[in-house]
Amino acid sequence: MTKRVAIIGAGPSGLAQLRAFQSAKDKGAKIPEIVCFEKQSDWGGLWNYSWRTGVDEYGNQCHGSMYRYLWSNGPK
Repeated sequence: MTKRVAIIGAGPSGLAQLRAFQSAKDKGAKIPEIVCFEKQSDWGGLWNYSWRTGVDEYGNQCHGSMYRYLWSNGPK
C-alpha cells in the first residue's frame, strides 16, 4: 500500500514542505504520494497581497496580512 500525505495549505509552511519532498525525490529517496489542498485561488498564503476585504465568491472571509507600506522582517 502506497503511503499518502496531505498538505493543508500552500502558504509558507506548505510550500516549504512540498519543496523538501521534491528535494528528497531529486536525491533518489522514495517519497509518498502527496496532495496539497489550498482554499484560496492562488498559492502563497500570508504572502499574498490583496487590497480586498470582506468575503470572497464562496462566502469565506477575505483579508490579507500583507498590505501596502507594510514593513516586515519576514520574507516577501
